[in-house]
Amino acid sequence: MNAALGIGNAACGAAVAAATLLAWATAAAADAAPAASVSSWRTDSAQSTLTFYPTLSGGEFEGRFERFDARIRFDPARPLQCALDVTVDLLSARTGDPERDTTLAGPEFFQAARFPQATFAARNCRPLGPQRYEVTGRLELRGETRDLRLTLRFEPPARPGQPAHMTGSAVVQRLGFGVGQGEWRSTEWLADAVRVQFDLRLLAAD
Repeated sequence: MNAALGIGNAACGAAVAAATLLAWATAAAADAAPAASVSSWRTDSAQSTLTFYPTLSGGEFEGRFERFDARIRFDPARPLQCALDVTVDLLSARTGDPERDTTLAGPEFFQAARFPQATFAARNCRPLGPQRYEVTGRLELRGETRDLRLTLRFEPPARPGQPAHMTGSAVVQRLGFGVGQGEWRSTEWLADAVRVQFDLRLLAAD
């Protein structure tokens, strides 16, 4: 009987020890687990740029949009569930030449009085490699809507609470959107392809 009691006590002790160990391991795992990753982002407008590079007479010149907004849902663990929604104020285009800026906003190019904004919307990001993705969305510009493919790089925050960083580029065929009327429909002086680049500092959205 004493032997049986000894075996029972030993079994109870082992069970208590196992339960204690399991509880400790569960608590330790919870402490070590990273916080839920941020997936909704907004641009820090003071630290973000959207630039475009038309080719005129064989050479590129640089322009930028001073006012734009990007709302982004992006989690590197689930890239196919990403969403990008970008709105650009076409009246904010600046090239360093006031006369050219006025022309860009006018009826021959953006016709911004009638179409003051351009928008881009995409709903999935295809992985290309470490931190690199391809995105196909819909660009609406000057009353025309067409597919646009871009490549981007997403760098998550180094530490919780810090900004993320997204960069990328695309090539827009301006004539498909009617950007360039009259003599500017010709590509003799102004190329059809316009290179676009973005460099976004992203803050966690509220």
